[in-house]
Amino acid sequence: MIASVQQREDGVRRALASIVFAFLLHQLPLAGWALAVRPDFVAVALLFWALHRPARVGMGWAFAAGLLSDFQDGVVFGQHAAAYVIGVYALNHFRLRLLQFDPLRQAGQMAPLLLGVQLVALVVGWLAVGAPQGFAILLPVIGNTLLWWGVAALLRAMHGARRL
Repeated sequence: MIASVQQREDGVRRALASIVFAFLLHQLPLAGWALAVRPDFVAVALLFWALHRPARVGMGWAFAAGLLSDFQDGVVFGQHAAAYVIGVYALNHFRLRLLQFDPLRQAGQMAPLLLGVQLVALVVGWLAVGAPQGFAILLPVIGNTLLWWGVAALLRAMHGARRL
């Protein structure tokens, strides 16, 4: 029983540490194409932990991280919060199916979901502020998908195919 509680706390600590690290990565000073395809590190971290620890990281974490991300980016308050909550909800719907795939196929299955998260953020920003200029705002989906594949492959290599 005590080991179970300790294991649960370690899982929450790892999730929190990786989400804080994702916020720090989001602050990297990038320019040009690197900025255009920069993945949404926070969204990928949230969705990863929502997939592997659904009882610990859920919609509440997604909403809180979304509000922090909005504050960090200086965008409409609630833009990322709505996108992250909808992303976690959709991920929970497909969770058991996604866990059956290897990292490459999992990334392929996550691409439409990551696109949906980006589109929700786009639409909320569009309704609040104005229309975006061009479709370059959708380029981070490529970076998100590649980041998902890399993280999933790395953690599978470190921990094996068992559940994280």
